[in-house]
Amino acid sequence: MVSILSMCLPAPGRAASLRRLRAGAWLWLGLLGLPNSVRGQPAPDTTAHPDHLAAPVTARQRQFFTLLGRGDSVYALKRGDQSLIGSLSYYTRAQQLAGTDTLLLAEAVFARGRVYDAWNQEPQQTVALFQQATDLFRRLPAQRLRYYYAWHLVAHAYDKVPDTLRTTAVLRAMRQALAQEPPAVRRQLPFTVELALIATQVGRYGLADSLLRELTRRAWIRNDPETYDYLTHYYLVQSRLDVYYRRRPASPYLDSLGRAYRRTRTAPERLYYSQNLAQLSAAARQPAQAYTYLDEYIRLADSLRGGTEVGRLRQALLHSAEAAEQQQHRAERTRTRTLWLLSGALAIITLLSFYLARQSRLARRQTRHLAAANQQLSTVNGRLDEQVAQVELLNKEIQHRVKNNLHILFSLLRMQERRTDSAEVVEQLQAARLRVESMAALHQQLMRQPGELPLAEFLRTLVSAVVACLANDRQVVTHLQTDPIDLPPDSYFPLSLMLNEWVTNSIKYADTQGQVLELRIRVGAHAHGTHLSYADNGQPAPAAAPGGLGTQIIGLLARQLRATLHTPAPYHYHLDIPTADGAS
Repeated sequence: MVSILSMCLPAPGRAASLRRLRAGAWLWLGLLGLPNSVRGQPAPDTTAHPDHLAAPVTARQRQFFTLLGRGDSVYALKRGDQSLIGSLSYYTRAQQLAGTDTLLLAEAVFARGRVYDAWNQEPQQTVALFQQATDLFRRLPAQRLRYYYAWHLVAHAYDKVPDTLRTTAVLRAMRQALAQEPPAVRRQLPFTVELALIATQVGRYGLADSLLRELTRRAWIRNDPETYDYLTHYYLVQSRLDVYYRRRPASPYLDSLGRAYRRTRTAPERLYYSQNLAQLSAAARQPAQAYTYLDEYIRLADSLRGGTEVGRLRQALLHSAEAAEQQQHRAERTRTRTLWLLSGALAIITLLSFYLARQSRLARRQTRHLAAANQQLSTVNGRLDEQVAQVELLNKEIQHRVKNNLHILFSLLRMQERRTDSAEVVEQLQAARLRVESMAALHQQLMRQPGELPLAEFLRTLVSAVVACLANDRQVVTHLQTDPIDLPPDSYFPLSLMLNEWVTNSIKYADTQGQVLELRIRVGAHAHGTHLSYADNGQPAPAAAPGGLGTQIIGLLARQLRATLHTPAPYHYHLDIPTADGAS
C-alpha cells in the first residue's frame, strides 16, 4: 500500500511523502498489536433484548429473560473484559436454565456467542456458538428472521478466524436461501448489507455485487442503533466495489462514506472507517485525502495503544524496511545463482529425456510381446473353458442316467413284488427296493445340493421315505436330533443304507404292545469324531431273526466307514465314526 500511495503523489513531493508513509507503514502491515475489531468488520452489538420473543408465560421463562436482560445490561456498559466476563456469567446461567426449550437455548447460546465475538480471543469458539444458535433457530419456523440473522454471524465469525473458504461457502448458501424468500421477507432483513460487506472483506467482490443486487434495495436500508450502521456500511461496500471491482475511482459512494465518517463519534468506529477511507483514497489516486485519513488513523491508533509502544513499533518497522532492501539485493544474487543451477538442471533433464525415450521404446516393445502372449493365453483359456463345459455336460448326462437307472431298478423290483405270492419273496424284494430307494434319495439330494448337504435334512428325508413305505397303518413317531456336523460326502451312502436297515427292522420286528412306535436318532460330535445312536421303544418280536442279511449289511457298512459299532440291546445301535485322519 505504501508503494501504491507513492505512485499517486506528484513527483516533487514523492520522496518526502514516502518517508512520511514509512513512518506509518505499520498501518498497512497487518495492524500488529491492535484489537481484532479494527482489523476488519466490527463485532455486532446486539445488547438489547430482541423484540421478537413472546412474553414469558412460566416462572422459568421469566427467570430466564431476567438473567438475559441483566447480562445485556452488563454487556452494554462496554467496560472491557470486566463487562464481558460479567455478562458471560449471566448468559451461562440462562443457558443452564433453558433446559430443553429450543427457543430459550438458542437465545442463550447466541448471547454467549456475542461475548466471544467481542472478546476476539477464541474465534473458533465464536464460530461454534453462532453455528449452534443457527441450528437451533432453524428448528423454529416462527423465528425464521432470527435464524437468518444468526446464520450471517457465522460468516462474520469465519471471517475473523480467518477462513476465507468457509466464509465464502456460508455467504453463497445464504444468497441461495434468501433468493427463495419473497421481497416482503427480505425487506425485513437489513443485515443483507453485512453479507456484502463480509464478501468484500475476504476479497469476493463479484459475490458482494450479486448479494446487493439480488437481496436488497437502497430504499430498504435503514440504520439500527442497537446493531450496525447499515447505511454507512452500504456506502463502504459500494465504495469498495467501485474502486476495487468496477475500477471507478471517482465513486460518489466514497464521498458519502467520508460524510458518514465525519458524523461518527466512537473511537473504534472512527478507527475502522479511517483505515478503509485511507485505503480507498489511495486506490482511487487521491493522495491528499489518503494522507488525511492516514494521519487520523495513526492518531486514533496512538491514542488506543499508547505513544511509547507505537513509537517502538514504528522504529522496528523502519528497521524492517531497511532490512527488506538488503534482502532484495541478496535476492538478486540468489536469482543469478538460481539461473545457473536451472541451466545445469535443464541439461540433466535433457539427458534424462533421451534416456526415458529409449526406455519408453523398450517398454512398448515388451508391451507388444506381452499382448501377443496374452492373446495366446486367451486362446488356451477359451479351449479349456470349452473342455470344462463338455465335462460338466457329460457329468450331468451321467448323473441323469444314474437317476434313470435307479428308478428303473426300483420299478422292476416293485413290479416283481406285485407279481409274486410268496410272503418271504415279497419281504426280500421290499427290502431290496428300500435300499435302492435310499440310494436314489441320496443321489437326488446330492444333485440338488452339489456342495455341502445338510445332515439333518438328509436323515429326515431318508427316514420319512422308509416309514411311508413300510408303516402302513402303524403309527410311527421319529425323534431326530443332529448337531451342526460336517461329514465327508462319501459317508452319506453307507450311512443311508445302515439307517434304512435299522428303521426297517424296527417297523417289522419292534413289539410296542399296541403303542406308538417311537424311533430316536441322535447325531453328535465327540472328541475323536461323530457319534450316532439309534433306538426304538419296542421289544424284539419272536419272529425276529438276528444275524440275517440286514445284520451282515450293517457290519459291512460299518467297516466301510472305519467306524465302531456297539449293540447294547437288540436293535439299539451306537456308531462311532472317526475323523478324516483316521483317529478311532
